Amino acid sequence: MAVPLLLLLFLFAVGWLAPRALAGAAWAVRAPRAAITGWAALISAGAVGVAMALHWAATPAHRVESPLGWLLRRGALPVEGIAGHTEALALALAALAVPAAVVAAGCRRAARARARHRSALELVARPAGEWWVLDQERAAAWCVPGAGGRIVLTSGALARLSDGQRAAVLAHEGAHLAGRHHLLTAGAAALGRALPWLPAARSAAEQVPLLVELVADDVALRRCERRVLAEALCVVAAGAAPAGGLGAGGHGVLLRVERLLGSARGLSPLVRGACWLGVLALPLVPVLLACGP
Repeated sequence: MAVPLLLLLFLFAVGWLAPRALAGAAWAVRAPRAAITGWAALISAGAVGVAMALHWAATPAHRVESPLGWLLRRGALPVEGIAGHTEALALALAALAVPAAVVAAGCRRAARARARHRSALELVARPAGEWWVLDQERAAAWCVPGAGGRIVLTSGALARLSDGQRAAVLAHEGAHLAGRHHLLTAGAAALGRALPWLPAARSAAEQVPLLVELVADDVALRRCERRVLAEALCVVAAGAAPAGGLGAGGHGVLLRVERLLGSARGLSPLVRGACWLGVLALPLVPVLLACGP
């Protein structure tokens, strides 16, 4: 009975304990890509853990010995073993399919919102080179990702941004479009709505939108200076993006400006590599717990 106990402890760790630690981790702001991968690893590890627990419970032989030992000692699966393992595998795959279906439904819902947004822009905005202009006094900038992705700047933003600041905002929004960040935010939001009682899903829905903004800031810095981007963020800080868009302002602008103007830099290659190795290996832990010797 050690296997189910270990799996339950693992699920509690990745579903309740680890999200609290990751949400408050200082290194996440310095390495947002690794932090996003960390949230994905926690969610996928939890799904794999549930799948392995169901697989173990549905296979009687697993209650006597580990699956790997059972297979090695017999050398081949008997007919009844094949049937039992097929049913258990189907149950495990169903457990993995549920969160995948939730994410897919959330992405479809977000895609419809973006399509409505693009249709509305064609009626009220006008193209101006690589961006669209919306006549509005409020200074705001956002992008509408997906097919026919567009960057939108209000007339108020164009009046207040210098040429360098405007280029920084365009680089930031272009990073969102090129990185397909809308898929990350839509998936995290869908899981947060479906599983609000689960800290891993709830915290991911809260943290991922900020983390993708940090990633876009880092990409924009390849084409502009830190101070210029920080000043541009201050100009459009109050301009949150409409539904379906990703805006330069709105999500943690104060934190992002402090990050841009501060002296903290990214993690060292060794620490960064260790973080990536840990988060990528995490979903394998429940498989080893259930199928290891």
